[in-house]
Amino acid sequence: MSDQTPKDSNAAPGAAPQERPPAEATGGAATPDTASGGPQGAKAAEGAPAVPPPPPPGFLAAGRFGGIEPTALAVLAVAGVVLVLAVIWLWRSPVPSSDAENRVAAAAAAAEDVNRRVAALETAVGARLERMETALGERLAGLGAAAERAQGGLAALERRLDALERQAQDLQQRPPAEAPPPDLAPLEQRLARLEAAVRGLEARPAADPAALAGLRQAVEQLSGRAERALERQESLTARLQAVEAEAARRNEQLARTLGERLAALERTAIERTMAAERTAAEARQAAEQRAAALERSLAERLAAQAEAQARRLAAIEGRAARLAALDALRARLDAGQPLGPALRALGPEPPPEPLARFADAAPPTEAALRLSFEQHARAAREASEARPPEGEAGVLDSALARLSGLVTVRRGETVVWGDAAAAELERSRRALEAGDLEAALAPLGRLPPAAQEAMRPWAEQARALIEARAALRRLANAATASAG
Repeated sequence: MSDQTPKDSNAAPGAAPQERPPAEATGGAATPDTASGGPQGAKAAEGAPAVPPPPPPGFLAAGRFGGIEPTALAVLAVAGVVLVLAVIWLWRSPVPSSDAENRVAAAAAAAEDVNRRVAALETAVGARLERMETALGERLAGLGAAAERAQGGLAALERRLDALERQAQDLQQRPPAEAPPPDLAPLEQRLARLEAAVRGLEARPAADPAALAGLRQAVEQLSGRAERALERQESLTARLQAVEAEAARRNEQLARTLGERLAALERTAIERTMAAERTAAEARQAAEQRAAALERSLAERLAAQAEAQARRLAAIEGRAARLAALDALRARLDAGQPLGPALRALGPEPPPEPLARFADAAPPTEAALRLSFEQHARAAREASEARPPEGEAGVLDSALARLSGLVTVRRGETVVWGDAAAAELERSRRALEAGDLEAALAPLGRLPPAAQEAMRPWAEQARALIEARAALRRLANAATASAG
């Protein structure tokens, strides 16, 4: 029904101007009295003003109801119902607080979509109505021009008839002349043709009242449907406005809630930021304090290490100097040179007595001891072989002394019979050649007193060298132990 109604409404306004006769278009100006009457009728017709044709009913209906077709109204109604149902569903459905923004945004998007569709429909309907009004205006303008042309033709005919009547009256009032009467047949023929044309115009059928009544009824029906559509549109508009108001209220409430939450979040963020800044400042201050403490500790440790390194370096240098002095002391001791310069290089501490005795005197050397050993050994043997005076010794003692000088009985290294000094001296000599001074001194203690007295200077020198070497070893061990 909604698709066929616009077609009928479009056809009705167009059919009415086509079936309107010229007589109706001119407002009833051409009547039998004015067409065929005398000069009074022609003058009345000439002096009557031209009545403009009435506009078609469809045009009035379209202008009255805002140019909205029922089809567009139906589409708007369906869209409004869909929007209302969507909003009701959104309103009644349990929406979590976290999804409120999404649902409101969806409702707003649906409302915007419906608004866009309504605007598009209004644009399309407005364009179509404009085209229809333009076409109707053009057709009405054509009908008005035709009516004006018909009125102009009738006025011209009336003027010509008036002129002919005046000419006829003039001819009747003129006296008869001797000339032959004029030929009025052509004028009568023309007058007859004009009268026939006027009668044809008058006899032209007027518009059909039944058709006009049907058109008026269709227009009234369309007007009623348009009014109902307008009412539905107003209802839908009111409901849409209510939905929009509710959505706006919810949006405002949601915006207020979100604003409060945002403000709370901002306050919390500011408080957390300030707390973080305070914590960072405290941490930075603590870090700076720790860094300062570490720097002080590091400086102290570095200073202590530098001092310790300096002390160690000084100690190392002292030990090196001491070791060098010990090496020089050993070299001078081995060379038999006085030890005074080397002893002074050892430091302010007093040197051991075995070394101090040779500060200015030359110490004995092992080579010198080897060279002097034979001399002292001969003296020891001679002292051992010395006999007592003949007046003091008996014959037996003298014989035993001579026999012991000639025969020597040994049991291993021990002299059982014979010259014991020679054997001890031989052992001492072999130990000396082996480089063992201590072993060379041991046999000398077993010599007879006279032989020991003869070997005493050599033994003292050997013992002094042994003690000096032992003292030098002790100093070297002490220096090595302090270096370790």
